[in-house]
Amino acid sequence: MRRAAAAAKLAWLRLDLESVNAKPRFLAACAQALDFPDTFGANWDALADCLQDLSWRHAAGYVLHLRDARGFARAVPEDYATALEILRDAATFWKERGKVFIVLVDGASDLPLFEL
Repeated sequence: MRRAAAAAKLAWLRLDLESVNAKPRFLAACAQALDFPDTFGANWDALADCLQDLSWRHAAGYVLHLRDARGFARAVPEDYATALEILRDAATFWKERGKVFIVLVDGASDLPLFEL
């Protein structure tokens, strides 16, 4: 899958959530994985803003791979749901602009997901 993404010039962004059990850790993991600007405000609105900008990442599109999301989802289900909503909104935003934005949630067969 990564090779296909690379061939299509899609940025593969791996977000490791193994030790994420709270909103601040999730936001910090996003900032690190996606190399957010120093101005990132570390809140839900700032996350949404950064995901709908990504001007510092030059790619034909994006694949965001959420690894080990289960712990985050179970520790703070409301925050997990909010994060998915923001990711869904970002995917819709990029789809409307003709750009690929795919979110892969690793090992989440029993977790709530979204579809466009």
